[in-house]
Amino acid sequence: MARPRKEEQALIAERRARVLAMRVEQRPYREIAVALGVSEDVAQQDYRRAVEARRNDLDAHRETAVAIEIAKLDALERAAWGVLRTRHLLAQQGKIVCTEDGRPLEDDAPTLQAIDRILKIAERRARLKGYDAPVRAKVEVTDAVDADIERLVAELAGLAPGGEAAPEGAPGGGGLEAPPA
Repeated sequence: MARPRKEEQALIAERRARVLAMRVEQRPYREIAVALGVSEDVAQQDYRRAVEARRNDLDAHRETAVAIEIAKLDALERAAWGVLRTRHLLAQQGKIVCTEDGRPLEDDAPTLQAIDRILKIAERRARLKGYDAPVRAKVEVTDAVDADIERLVAELAGLAPGGEAAPEGAPGGGGLEAPPA
């Protein structure tokens, strides 16, 4: 089958856009087909392809947007590391606070704020890259209590009321009996 020419491709793209818009309005395929002069099958196929094209377009834009955001986060992180590596002196009323022997006191607040900011940047990067996405896990539960009950019932089934082995055919002997309900 030959590929449609550019003019035909443009018409098909326009028709698919109209199909998508009409489906967004919850119009049935039958109505869309009549309005556009195509069969219901073509309307459905156009809708599927329009949705797929939109999804691909959004995915491409998403990747670009994520890359831009990651670049911004990288720049912000470099700035935060610069603050973290800088020595910060404690000042009050425009003057550096010193110890009794004249040494200036260091201010830990900017350092701690830079650490906090770096952690927030790392969390945001992890969300953007999907590192924190939930992971499916298959969980199998074995009920240990039920297994213990079955084992105890089997053991008790082999004992007579006095604790001795019950003869075959006697109550509590030679078979597994369910406990009274």
